[in-house]
Amino acid sequence: MISIRKATIQDAQRCWDIRNGAILAGCEGFYAAKDLAIWTRGSLTPQFTRVVAEDFYVAELEGNVVATAMLDLPHAQLEALFVAPGYMGLGVGKRLLAFMEHRAWSLGLTRLRLESTLNAAAFYRRRGYGGDGMEEASVYRSPRGIVLDCVVMHKELKPDSCSGPAPEPER
Repeated sequence: MISIRKATIQDAQRCWDIRNGAILAGCEGFYAAKDLAIWTRGSLTPQFTRVVAEDFYVAELEGNVVATAMLDLPHAQLEALFVAPGYMGLGVGKRLLAFMEHRAWSLGLTRLRLESTLNAAAFYRRRGYGGDGMEEASVYRSPRGIVLDCVVMHKELKPDSCSGPAPEPER
């Protein structure tokens, strides 16, 4: 069973590893290998650790942290939805997305924005995300100097439009 909880500082390294693994596995073929290597190089930073502890949620399956996500409330934006490669396609991302949408709704947001990597855009489209008329092509400018194409997407949030059933209470 998939459970979702607020991340802690102890989850930071696992969240970093999930991020990098998901980028390398999921984005392969959509972006240049050299860009993926730059995007994922380095080690866990104090800044990433702080953001995980303050803003991340994690999904667990069989006691293992297997996915991450966060809400940037001031910008009404979903960020850092990553699923560990060995758990992709099992419904973990869908379940975590539903949780984050319900959380956003409960915090008063009526619209959620995200910037999707090219490989993940179809996943979000299947869950009701799109653009204003047409999806907006954009670029992600990494602090590490790479520029990656992405797709800006939005979804109007209503209790009955979130991607799945209401989440169970957090543990």
